[in-house]
Amino acid sequence: MIYIILGILALIYFITQPLIVVIYFKIKYGKRVIIQYAPMLGLLRTLSQSRAINGDAFQALSVLIKNNRQADILVTNLLFRPLIVFLKPNYYKIFMQQHEAYTKFPMIVDKRLVSKGMLMEGGAKWKQQRKLLGAHFEYNKLINLIPMINDVAEKKLSGLPNSIFPAMNLASSITGEVVLRAFFGEDIAKLSLNGQDPSLCVTQLITRFGQLITESRFFQIKRALLEEKVFSLFPRKIEKDLFELNTVMLDHMKKAIKGRMEKLKNCKDFVHQDYLDVYLDAYLNKNDQMDPPITEDEILQQSITLYFAGTETTANLVTTACYFLAENPHLQQEIYQEILEILNGESIITAKHLQNLQKVTGFLMECLRLKPVAPMLISKKALQDVYIMDIFIKKGWYVNYMVLSNAQNQNYFPNPKQIDITRWKSDGTLKDSTIDPFAFVPFSAGGRNCIGQYLALIESKIVISKILMKYKLKLNEKLIKTEWIAKITYGLSNQDYITWEAR
Repeated sequence: MIYIILGILALIYFITQPLIVVIYFKIKYGKRVIIQYAPMLGLLRTLSQSRAINGDAFQALSVLIKNNRQADILVTNLLFRPLIVFLKPNYYKIFMQQHEAYTKFPMIVDKRLVSKGMLMEGGAKWKQQRKLLGAHFEYNKLINLIPMINDVAEKKLSGLPNSIFPAMNLASSITGEVVLRAFFGEDIAKLSLNGQDPSLCVTQLITRFGQLITESRFFQIKRALLEEKVFSLFPRKIEKDLFELNTVMLDHMKKAIKGRMEKLKNCKDFVHQDYLDVYLDAYLNKNDQMDPPITEDEILQQSITLYFAGTETTANLVTTACYFLAENPHLQQEIYQEILEILNGESIITAKHLQNLQKVTGFLMECLRLKPVAPMLISKKALQDVYIMDIFIKKGWYVNYMVLSNAQNQNYFPNPKQIDITRWKSDGTLKDSTIDPFAFVPFSAGGRNCIGQYLALIESKIVISKILMKYKLKLNEKLIKTEWIAKITYGLSNQDYITWEAR
């Protein structure tokens, strides 16, 4: 009996500990602070309630922040710890400069997948990974992929079977094959996953898991108590199915990497073509010089990280863009006319074309501003006591930044709810140089910015241009309600929102 009482007391302590911090911040900073608290669930409850009530996971937060523009921070909780979310760009700049003082919160609980990849790693290992991968994401190298991206997009967009435009599945299929061919090679790109397109499995996996962690109260509480053991103890069918899908994905990638490793071992004069070649070469031939050394598990998880991130994020942007084009037919026509004028009868989109597609670029940046793929960063846990300007962060607390808070702020973007493609230059930067550059950071910023941002924009511009050259997009009148969900990334639910008409 005594152990039960002690257990209950311990649980009460852990649950109420962040509440004390929330109250303290409100007393100390007053109107500079927005507070939200829910036992264990914290911000996750807000997202799930907003999805249920508004059909948009982030609408409630957006309204709350809009109505409290004087606030600098949102103080809530993430499981059993306080979470401090910064809302102003001056705080974000310092937060980014301090990135080595934090470790990332494990959004994806299954540690077999991405915990050792560049997205989640830190310190010396992250620096090593960034250095190994960096050359593959330089703009001058990425433009060599443009013919391949044209080819993939053209192939996938040809002959859609009916009037429904399957935006998410189609975009995922394109971006997934591009990532596979660009970073893993043609041999791996040709492999199927249980007879299916691997990209669609990635989308399915991320959507299922994202909805589980943001909408299932049972899973949220279970995760808070069990952490990485959430799948192994008392799993429900949905959790078993997700764990099995993860396993299938891991086995698929292991098989592909093993085959490439054997190829490298048996070919002394093999020319390195892609990311996987470089990583395996370092592992097979230079690992005694690497500090820290590379492991096979790291190669596997780095590969899955690249595949997940490269497929899902860009597919989300393309899907959002298709929706806004269908919703705004006059804008769609304007952008279509620019594409016709710039291409001038040519069917292959080149780097020179991309540089001149100013309206396409401005439109994609507005899509990111209105519905950012990552409206918040991945929360980070402080490894030491730190200050971000005048805000004290205790070791063990979580910190985040709300990208969405300034992207729709009247002070930075007049008529913030309106799509205004004239805000942007052809390179994707704002025309108004007086706007704080940290007010809009859809790809993060600083040392840990998104390594794949140039590829994402190149791909998106090509795919959207190809779509509009072939099809006129319209909203599906049969669907009344649009759902914007948090599925690790933020975007449309996978419904048939759009129809098409051949040009």
